[in-house]
Amino acid sequence: MFNSTHLPAYKAAFYANDPQTGYYTKTEQQPEKTPVMRLPYQLKVEPTILHQIKCNALQIIRGKETFKKSGGFKFFTGLQDAKYFQWFTGNDYEKLKGEKILSLCLFNFSVDNSRLTVFYFGRFYIDNPEARERFVNDVIPVLKERYPL
Repeated sequence: MFNSTHLPAYKAAFYANDPQTGYYTKTEQQPEKTPVMRLPYQLKVEPTILHQIKCNALQIIRGKETFKKSGGFKFFTGLQDAKYFQWFTGNDYEKLKGEKILSLCLFNFSVDNSRLTVFYFGRFYIDNPEARERFVNDVIPVLKERYPL
């Protein structure tokens, strides 16, 4: 089990579901528009279309913004079930000096899906799936204690 002194650096972003648009929108719970520039102002959960994602996730979460050239979403990841109810894992991909960099994302939805908290571990990712799952299962109780929904 991880304790708070051993957690990698992360940021939490808070969203509220807007049933009219179907998007989770950044809340005013924190002063800045988003604490992580890589996380968009709005996120939407959708069913996975087979060609979109390789990880066999049943759902994806994405932002609104797209790249001008490719038309692909700037933020897009599959939602992989975690061991804990309403918790999911994903990742964020960026290129830095020509190198692919992944960041671990943990998504916690409220029981009624009205709220979403995203925990963004910038430039921290564990490639080994079993080790990543162990990390996620150890860190979620710490985050649940710090950020009760």
